[in-house]
Amino acid sequence: MKATPGRNSATAEFLPLAGAAPRGWPAPFSTGGARLMAGHVVSGLPLAVAMTDAEGNIMVRNEAFRITVGADEIVGDTVESMVVAEARPAMRAAFDKVLATRESVEVRAAVLGRPEESQLILLQAMPPGIGFSIIISLRDIREQLRVEAQVAAATRMQAVGQLAGGVAHDFNNILTAVLILTDQLLARHPDGEDNGPLTEIRRNGLRAAALVEQLLAFARQQPQRQQLLDLEQVIEGLRPLVGQLVGPAISVAIEGTPLQSAVLADSGQIEQVIVNLAVNARDAMGGNGRLTIRFAEIPAEAIEEEGHRIIPRSDHVRLDIIDSGTGIPPEIAGKIFEPFFTTKPMGQGTGLGLSTVYGIVKQSGGYVFANPADIGHGTMFSIYLPAAPKPEQEVPTLSVAPAPVDHGRLRGLRVLLVEDDGAVRVTFDRALQRMGLTVVAVGSADPALVLLESPEAFDILVSDVMMPGIDGVELAARARVMRPDLPLVLMSGYAEMPLHRAADAQGVHFLPKPFSLMELMDAIAEVVPLRA
Repeated sequence: MKATPGRNSATAEFLPLAGAAPRGWPAPFSTGGARLMAGHVVSGLPLAVAMTDAEGNIMVRNEAFRITVGADEIVGDTVESMVVAEARPAMRAAFDKVLATRESVEVRAAVLGRPEESQLILLQAMPPGIGFSIIISLRDIREQLRVEAQVAAATRMQAVGQLAGGVAHDFNNILTAVLILTDQLLARHPDGEDNGPLTEIRRNGLRAAALVEQLLAFARQQPQRQQLLDLEQVIEGLRPLVGQLVGPAISVAIEGTPLQSAVLADSGQIEQVIVNLAVNARDAMGGNGRLTIRFAEIPAEAIEEEGHRIIPRSDHVRLDIIDSGTGIPPEIAGKIFEPFFTTKPMGQGTGLGLSTVYGIVKQSGGYVFANPADIGHGTMFSIYLPAAPKPEQEVPTLSVAPAPVDHGRLRGLRVLLVEDDGAVRVTFDRALQRMGLTVVAVGSADPALVLLESPEAFDILVSDVMMPGIDGVELAARARVMRPDLPLVLMSGYAEMPLHRAADAQGVHFLPKPFSLMELMDAIAEVVPLRA
């Protein structure tokens, strides 16, 4: 039988039982009076709600419950029958626990009516003597699960980024030694017969340095020169390059209304993001299709409508890169931003293109998402960057070629070198001495501080940053107290912005690894005349 609905009310459905009322039910329930009252109560609830007896038979359910669970598909109308087969043991165990302990239990499971979506199923004990044992309520948690997945993915990517940053730091130390030793050999034998192989070694060292830079981008530790950018102008400036990269068989469209806001980012890195995504789109389309680059302003009040709850509610500029390719298979969607992950054949990709995009966007304070552009047809990468006011007037700047650096005046300069990596320390020591400098090299900050107690013993301090115990930034701060006029150069395979800011605060020249011997000499020459 069904409850007779009043005007403007929902309905509650009562499932018929053969024979007498269930064991333990009071008389009013056998006549249906109290059941009818319970039906009116649950019918007005916005949640999907049902009530069961002590055996787990569903006795009352409202319309929302029937639609959500898919009542027509239930066989037996028990708590187990409402969920998919693999969740039934957990559902029965939860039901038994509530009966035994009178404590509420939550179960995450998919119901028959929506087998692809998890529901939060809450089972609660009802007071004794009213004829029902358990009340079941359902809550749609798709949005909650999506946010949880985004947070979990961001946490995983942060952990991978830290690992990548550590690998990049160690690799930069090795590359610095290789480049400096190669420079020394080339300088000593400028016309030697081995110059060809040496030049090739140096060229490949620089290629490796470029790969490390992509790792640092993913780890959000790539050096940035942030400035206010008109994203529309950046995109228009890249139009010819993007056209050449994707080829004539792919049409390129740029869409969007004039932007009233700027973004604070590194121009070269934002260009790299667009180029990487364009190349990725070209490969996904097999060299034939349509590439759309779209930009728009998203005000704070419209952020929630974008469907990404992880984005702060503030003004953003959105950049979309849309292709008409095959799309991203669901089984790999969670891996595409991880470094070295690629679906290309061996030798046809480094797997760093999308991870570099991810790192640059995150380092710029933004967010990047990959979504289907059209189900089964194409992919849309959406990038959200914090909006910033456009500068009122752009001041043109004239590029001036740097004056050649005179390294000869550095001969006899007394250098205190601090580097914890033994092989790199020996390489620096020998290279600087061959350039005519006098070097005292130590492996940590403690002996360096002792040596600095002699006021006129050194003309410059050159130190690594990441060292056990006292790091390079702290060493520089203490050295500045002991010798306010002492020129300082800090080196690091970690090139993250906090190190730059810390170095700037100390008035120190920061030199990211890897670097060549000439770049090290240039850094020394830059600070010595200013403070010598």
